[in-house]
Amino acid sequence: MDSPTAQPLAGTLIDLLMERAHGVTADLPLFTALDSAGDRTDRVGAAALLGRVRAVAAALRTVGAAGDRVIVPALPGLDFHVGFLGCLYAGMIAVPVPPLRTGARHRATVRNDRLWTIHRDCAPVAVLVSTPEDAKDAEDAEEAGTGSGAAPVWISVRQPADPGTRAPDPAASDPAAVALLQYTSGSTGDPRGVIVSHGNLVANQRAMRDRCEIDPETTVVSWLPLFHDMGLCTGLVLPLVSGAAAVTMEPAAFVRDPRVWLRAIEAEEDVFAAAPDFAYDLCVRRIPEAERAGIDLSTWRVAANGSEPVKASTLRHFAEAFRPSFFREEVFSPGYGLAESTLIVTMGRPLFPTPVRHYDRVALAEGKAVPATPSADTVELVGCGSAVTDTAVCVVDPETRHPLAERVVGEIWVSAPGNCAGYWGNGTASAEVFGVRTEGAVPGAEGIAEGQYVRTGDLGFLEGGELFITGRLKDVLIIGGENYFPQDVEAVAGEAHAAFAYQRAAAWPLDEERNGVAVVIETAERDQEVLAGAVRAAGIAVARALPTPVSVFAVARNKVPRTTSGKIRRRACAEQVAAGQLRPLAQWSSR
Repeated sequence: MDSPTAQPLAGTLIDLLMERAHGVTADLPLFTALDSAGDRTDRVGAAALLGRVRAVAAALRTVGAAGDRVIVPALPGLDFHVGFLGCLYAGMIAVPVPPLRTGARHRATVRNDRLWTIHRDCAPVAVLVSTPEDAKDAEDAEEAGTGSGAAPVWISVRQPADPGTRAPDPAASDPAAVALLQYTSGSTGDPRGVIVSHGNLVANQRAMRDRCEIDPETTVVSWLPLFHDMGLCTGLVLPLVSGAAAVTMEPAAFVRDPRVWLRAIEAEEDVFAAAPDFAYDLCVRRIPEAERAGIDLSTWRVAANGSEPVKASTLRHFAEAFRPSFFREEVFSPGYGLAESTLIVTMGRPLFPTPVRHYDRVALAEGKAVPATPSADTVELVGCGSAVTDTAVCVVDPETRHPLAERVVGEIWVSAPGNCAGYWGNGTASAEVFGVRTEGAVPGAEGIAEGQYVRTGDLGFLEGGELFITGRLKDVLIIGGENYFPQDVEAVAGEAHAAFAYQRAAAWPLDEERNGVAVVIETAERDQEVLAGAVRAAGIAVARALPTPVSVFAVARNKVPRTTSGKIRRRACAEQVAAGQLRPLAQWSSR
């Protein structure tokens, strides 16, 4: 069991901010923003931050009341932090979203696909932007546009600092009050707004704090998007809950040059940094071997890996590549979480070896995790840790809802203080996912009340308390009555030829009239002879693993559809291929 770190017990983020703003560390750096070169653009302590937050809250109170929704897009520097906390201080519900697109003459507008869907769903009273000029441009664009319905007010985050002491709205100190709507990334459908309370946020990140032993001496270093659950929780919530400081940069800075992230880690003494699996792979591919010895990663204590399937090969390659940088493999802490439970559910213990095990491929397709000696007939899986404090994980038969034994694959269900209330305005979907009951007792969870589980839609199994993820329930490939997992198929295709190494892929079943499996995989290769050999090699490799016809399509890089958090949108990929919208560079079929 994790040992609680000695920290304040305030129940909401605003209470925690106010405690810190009036404490002995009030003027010490809390949040620091870096630009694309790694240079500091802004830094603020708790006391100064509170002044900025109050100013935004005052502006919001002129257009809405407690419980109203406010869209908070990704903003530069520390503007998102200020705007998000300003919403909470005013008792309003923050709605984090990706950066606003720009229309003609760089005017911000809500008239774009994802944001417009969210806008219609939550009916915001305001949208935050960075500067008064941005707000004026947005208002002009709204007036010039067509459309119906009440338009939200555009409010600048950069208000004159509020010197007053107006108290926060009572909702800001109520753990049961709604803090934000976290819209899911929509990998299998339209985004849904998860209702996250103040208490959910604090409880979930206290569990993260205790598992990783984060304290005021720790610095969180993050490039993750703050509109995504992992970026918001680790880059903004966790520092307030733990007393730590945070250094953040925009995602584009990391993608442009991963060294900026690693240099920021190098500059701190005790570092927690989280990223999805692809980020560690990107560091290996983009940072030349000759430069790695010049980066000192010895102070990196927790390297969390989550948000997408964790590959053992990624852990090995990164650890090997950055061994000259004093990176230790045991620093990796793979984890599993979801927005419906706020974020973290399970996580590996820092400085302990990560379990990497092989299981028989055929048995796994039958729903049984049978350990096996590594070979072409096995699947390599990474353990995602055990349940964090006050959290229970149960693997359930999705049809009968009966709890399953260890090493039996089923749907992952979660009971935790971070479990959210449901989806905004969608009672039907909420009833399917939240507050569900098992049929029968859950081994080792006798103290959990009935009706407290969240259905994750993810598949996996438990072994010795360690959670292993095998796939997504809606993405399973059913072949000959047995279940195969798309990421396993994608990995087989990617390993079949050098042209597909380290590339994204998507696999899905063809329709009933054309039985079989299709695989789309990205490549930077353009030589047609090489591509012909590559798709053939990938097709043969997949056909050997699956007893069904196989079609393989090679496409240009960055063509496989993804969600805002980087997850593969397999259904969207299938639709684009069927509609002729995703043009292949080469293709091969076993038919």
